Amino acid sequence: MNPEFQRNLWLEASPRRLAWAGVVLLLIYGATLAATRDNPLGPLPALGGVGAAVFVACAMIWGARAAAGSVLSEISDRTWDFQRLSALDPWAMTWGKLAGGASLAWLCGLTGLLLSVIAGLQRGLPGLGVSVVFMVALAVLLQGVSLGAALIGVRKARAEGRAARAGGVLVGLVVGFMLLSWVAGSSGFQHGAGLEGFQALASARGFVDWGGKIWPADGFRAVGVCLFAAWAVIGAWRLMRLELQMQASPLVWPGFLLFVAVFAAGFPLRTGGLGAALVTAALAVALCAYAAAFAEPADRVRARQFLAAARVRDLPRAGRFAPATLAPLLLAAVLVLAAFAAGAREGTGLPQAGALIAFLLRDLGVIAFCRMGQRPERGDFAAIVALALLYGVGGIVGWSMGGAQGAALFAPLSAAPLLSLVSGLVQAGVAWALAARRIRRMD
Repeated sequence: MNPEFQRNLWLEASPRRLAWAGVVLLLIYGATLAATRDNPLGPLPALGGVGAAVFVACAMIWGARAAAGSVLSEISDRTWDFQRLSALDPWAMTWGKLAGGASLAWLCGLTGLLLSVIAGLQRGLPGLGVSVVFMVALAVLLQGVSLGAALIGVRKARAEGRAARAGGVLVGLVVGFMLLSWVAGSSGFQHGAGLEGFQALASARGFVDWGGKIWPADGFRAVGVCLFAAWAVIGAWRLMRLELQMQASPLVWPGFLLFVAVFAAGFPLRTGGLGAALVTAALAVALCAYAAAFAEPADRVRARQFLAAARVRDLPRAGRFAPATLAPLLLAAVLVLAAFAAGAREGTGLPQAGALIAFLLRDLGVIAFCRMGQRPERGDFAAIVALALLYGVGGIVGWSMGGAQGAALFAPLSAAPLLSLVSGLVQAGVAWALAARRIRRMD
């Protein structure tokens, strides 16, 4: 058996902790039975609802925290460096921490899921199996993302000369999720991406239009979450390879970007055509570029190695040191160019998407400039403030001076896409010139 799994299993699911968890669960389920003893339908429906809540609280919330804690506790105990020198391969280390670190959370959560399934069978709920698959896959997704976020936090802390803390990683994960969700869930983004019907997927009610066909929303959601859960585990494995001083697979990150592009492009394909699908894919990949810009450690040495290799056109070496933002930036640009070549129907936001690539290039330059300074531990906050000032204050000043035309100087607006494109490229040139100067400067 995997020794890492055994070790985490003994730490998390020791007899004493199992006994206490059993007592707490018995109290919860016993209180539910006592509160519903006069219910004419019996206690099972209430137990099913409480069981679902227990699964969410244990397998999803507690399990995600435990998965991240399996790495962060090693940091606080100063044993992580010894584990990195062990003979375990990255995959054994990854699934050992995922399954072992969240073992007690899974045991508690599965009791609730079992009660929920029994209650659903008694009521004859349709699609019960699909719901179970969705809930289990969502728990795996959250745990995989949490483990990956912990590994990202460890790598960033090491590059910034500080210690990784569970609170910092958790806050960064929550803030990043909120920002990306706010952008992806905004009406403007969904209208530009052709995703106005995306709510059907989130609620699992009705049908989902994807790939030119109509799919039941609950089944499509379950399959989608399973795929994203698999990618979350693969991403955690890739990050574990980096932590164990092994070369990362060059296919994982581009493969995930292609998956995101295809997944996003399928929604507007039937109604908007190929051009709209390519624009939607470009917008989704652009969000990945922003996430990668903040997730990657601010390593000035690695950045200088990439610039040196690119200057002499040593492509293999440049690819080895390439920043994680390069792949989504290039893919988003290629998708927008392909959308122009394919031709998009009116209203798909194609001209605005071209300006978006220019501002994406500018924003990545601003983020690189802020994070490559003498105090990299403050770079993330400085970059967020700088972008907020550029879009917020700059947009207000531009609008007050010239209306939509003036605001287009500071944001990719559909009212003046060509002006936004030119302005974004000019600002990108300035931002990257400053960032390159700061990167080349020796400590």
